Amino acid sequence: MKKRSILSLFLAVVMVMSLFAGCGKEAESVATPSAPAASADTTASTNSEAPKEPVTLKVWESDGPEKEFIEEMAAAYMAENPHVTIIVEPVSHTDAAQRLQLDGPAGVGADVFAAPHDKLGEMLTSGIILENAYANEVRQVTVDAAITATSSEGKLYGFPTGVETYALFYNKKLVSDPPETWEEVKEFCKNFNDKSQGKYGIVWDVDDAYFSYMFLSGYGADLFGPEGTDKSKHMVNSEEAIRSLEYFQNFRKECLDVDAADLTADFMNAGFQNGTIAMVITGPWAIAGYREAGVDFGVTTLPKLPGSDTPPKSFSGIRAMYVSAFTKYPEEAQKFAYYLVSKEALQKRYEITNQIPPRKDIHIEDEAHEGILAQFAYSKPMPSIPAMNTYWPAMASAYANIWNGNDIKTELDLAAAAIEAAP
Repeated sequence: MKKRSILSLFLAVVMVMSLFAGCGKEAESVATPSAPAASADTTASTNSEAPKEPVTLKVWESDGPEKEFIEEMAAAYMAENPHVTIIVEPVSHTDAAQRLQLDGPAGVGADVFAAPHDKLGEMLTSGIILENAYANEVRQVTVDAAITATSSEGKLYGFPTGVETYALFYNKKLVSDPPETWEEVKEFCKNFNDKSQGKYGIVWDVDDAYFSYMFLSGYGADLFGPEGTDKSKHMVNSEEAIRSLEYFQNFRKECLDVDAADLTADFMNAGFQNGTIAMVITGPWAIAGYREAGVDFGVTTLPKLPGSDTPPKSFSGIRAMYVSAFTKYPEEAQKFAYYLVSKEALQKRYEITNQIPPRKDIHIEDEAHEGILAQFAYSKPMPSIPAMNTYWPAMASAYANIWNGNDIKTELDLAAAAIEAAP
């Protein structure tokens, strides 16, 4: 009797366990249809990579075609990376670094932003940028001058997007054979100039320390040394600089007897467009306006000074994207910045902005831009050390005063003293 009771109890337990097992299987099969059926590929992807956390990046770029490019690239990037949202705000590339010093710590600054390379020193001093995480890849495909300009102490910080310098623009209807030397420019001016009619062979903004650096550098005054980083090697009052500026001052007496204050960009552009000025020294930003005005012009390297074998160095500017040190998403910010400097992206940027890309593997088929690139090979990236903040006003004053007849050494010594006293 006792054995039968135990056996009955055992059978009852087995039945109950079987019942619960059956109910469990039925619940699982009911729950599954409520979720979308996954393919083998989806299942493999899900198992190997967890869904990415949403990321929002803010990008600053100057309003206009540059911002249009960023917006187009942002749309493409978001389509490829659905977890990323990119907000593009119009902030001038010349103002972004200073603004980020305030907005970055407050948590409202950009994750990626555009800036000219000569802001690099300021940005490093204030600690607002990260090193380029794709430095090796970018170095391999980018022209050396752009890499040098956006690097410091061997570390690359920028993602270069565009390069520019100035060169000699000439009206083909007035100048059949562009001059290769300043002596040839003088000969042309003797035949072309007529002050009573406002006719001049050549004009540039002589008191702009950006353009007239071509005379400071003409005989080897290499501002702040080969790398542009040594304040003690400013060379602005060196023998080489004095020799160059003597030629500069004499050129006014012989060929362009106009006060420095009157040689403005507006004066130059108007004269070049109406044919009273045969040659000008300007940069790629002027190309579109001259073409719209119907000027048939060419672009070539700067004239050589007497005794020189190569054109003088011009200042070049390199525009680049940088990653903020305040970003909450450094990995994604670096990826997007790198995305912006791919071959396909920079070709698109050139189409939209008409700014020359710094990649070695992009060929430019534009006569004017080819002329700019020819001079770019002789250019010096504008130094980015803090002393440049003093160079600009000090040398602008020196160029203007020397052009207007002041003693050359006195003016250059004053500029040198200001630069040496700068922090």
